[in-house]
Amino acid sequence: MTTRKTPRLVTPRRIALATVAGMAVTQPQTLANLFASKAYAAGAEQGEAGEAGVELSEGPAQFLTKLGYFEGTYRIAAKLYSQGAHKGAADHLEESHHAFYEDIEPALAEYKASGFAAEAEAFDTAVAEDAGEEAVKAAYEALMQAVAASAESANASTYDKLMSLHDLVTLAAAEYDGGVSEGVVELPIEFRDSWGFYETARARAEGYAAHADAALANAGAEVLEQLAGADVLYPSLTSDTGAKDPSQLTVAAGWIEIIALRAK
Repeated sequence: MTTRKTPRLVTPRRIALATVAGMAVTQPQTLANLFASKAYAAGAEQGEAGEAGVELSEGPAQFLTKLGYFEGTYRIAAKLYSQGAHKGAADHLEESHHAFYEDIEPALAEYKASGFAAEAEAFDTAVAEDAGEEAVKAAYEALMQAVAASAESANASTYDKLMSLHDLVTLAAAEYDGGVSEGVVELPIEFRDSWGFYETARARAEGYAAHADAALANAGAEVLEQLAGADVLYPSLTSDTGAKDPSQLTVAAGWIEIIALRAK
């Protein structure tokens, strides 16, 4: 069975993304500089400008964060669909630059992970064909289980797991800054991506907090304390307004790094 990854490789947007990524590497910029121009963000790719200034952790933590790209995208599409925004869900899957399966394949191979290509195709198809809430929910749950199984292949330490949460929340803050200005959602896809990263981090922390390993459980609970109340930043995924001060995400990311270092 062939996934949708191949046809999506050769698009003008994909070429533009590669160009922007190259610019980010050859001309390092601060987050403030990247967000100074909304035209830059919109012209490159809605969502790319935010994450261009974020440096990911290495090793298993980076693998978990890259899986989080996909997990966040799927969470967004599933949430939109469940709220009745069926076309919006399909559009997000098509427009997101986080859901190119070939981007994760080398890392899946490195960690000998089973992957989730078939499950991703089934979910994409269910959403694209508007198969109904039950079918989309079932495909989503199967897909998330497959992503979680791939994450287990990394045998990540508590430190790596927490550093991935740090990276995801940092990305959420960056995307929010790139998509929302003075409480107005100017770039909806960045706003949605911010929620996807935040929600992935929150859900993972919730799972860690319930873990049998006491150290991981305590760390997960601490992370949840830092993220408590951040839901108010996202009135809904289709909202025209957000928060004027989303600094809780940046502060939380800093504390999560401290929590991770304590666990090292």
